[in-house]
Amino acid sequence: MTATEALLSIGELAGRTGVPATTLRYYDELGLVRPEAREGGRRRYAASAVRDVGVVVFLREIGFSLTEIGRFVAGELDGRHELIDRKLAELAERQHRIEVARQALEHGRRCPAEEPLKCDRFWTVIEGRIQGLSLEESHERAHRH
Repeated sequence: MTATEALLSIGELAGRTGVPATTLRYYDELGLVRPEAREGGRRRYAASAVRDVGVVVFLREIGFSLTEIGRFVAGELDGRHELIDRKLAELAERQHRIEVARQALEHGRRCPAEEPLKCDRFWTVIEGRIQGLSLEESHERAHRH
């Protein structure tokens, strides 16, 4: 058995990871998961590429962009901690916005006006947004009146 026979073809890597070959080629272009060798122009991957693809898939699932993943896998420990801290802050902000949206939707379901477009608070929020207030500020303003 030659060294390249021990390597995985792109199809084998796709089969082991569930990631389509087209996506694996894109990961290669981005430098996220590189083949160990090329044989006849075909990518050949070390067995460790299964784990590398797993890392990319996991980081995508928790909200990292491919650019952030590239920095994460290539970075130093401090850089990784910084990326994690930024992602945590981003998720906290997103969670806050989701909570405000949930509250607004719950109000819409139980609004005494029975129809959101006839609700004074709805229009107060819209007016606040038009005036440049954030969703949160507009929502607070609507509930003060």
